[in-house]
Amino acid sequence: MSVDFDSLRSDLRGLDGDLYLTHLFAPAAHRDGLLSLYYAYADIARIPDSISEPMIGAIRLQWWRDLHSGLAEGRAGDSPIGAALLACGLTSEAFLPLIDGREAALDGEAFAAQSARAASADRVGPALMRLSLEVLDVSDAEVIEIATLGGRGFELLRLTAANMPEQAQAAAALLTQAVSAFNRLPRQTRKAALPAFLPIGLAHFQAQHWPAQKSLLVYQWKILKMALRGRL
Repeated sequence: MSVDFDSLRSDLRGLDGDLYLTHLFAPAAHRDGLLSLYYAYADIARIPDSISEPMIGAIRLQWWRDLHSGLAEGRAGDSPIGAALLACGLTSEAFLPLIDGREAALDGEAFAAQSARAASADRVGPALMRLSLEVLDVSDAEVIEIATLGGRGFELLRLTAANMPEQAQAAAALLTQAVSAFNRLPRQTRKAALPAFLPIGLAHFQAQHWPAQKSLLVYQWKILKMALRGRL
């Protein structure tokens, strides 16, 4: 089936405004790849918070696993996001942590523990960042190491509720380390990897002001500033 990236882009805007904004700064050749990855991430991430009971969430996660199995065999079925992932080559086993890492969140009571959230962040965040770099054709080992650190902080912050100051501090510390390390990279290395790291830079900014939230215009300006400077 043909891929309607414009429809996916419109849907991503509603699913995850931050990722929608940051993906727009990717080079044209890689933009649809990041769009497809971010859409999948955002759609899977919302499952635990959109279900009435764990079994429903487990069924939805299994749908994603079945889709991934089909993609590995070159089959997308009638799924628009499946067709997009297939077209962009996002079919590797590296995608599975985005699904499996959400399993623990289906049990809301158990997932209230910071240790459970940290474990989930350690699986999902680095996987998202590594896939982002794969889309951008960035394979530098140092960049991947920094991305792993930043991904953990990014996802941990997203799993932090307003009554979890210690978890917010832990996320902020990881993000600060990642941002500092990224900004020390050579200019050309930063340039190639920057589109994948814009969500990390934005999350770092949000962590610095946690739990307060800024306006959309402030976030847009922050992303534009990072994109123009080539630094987080």
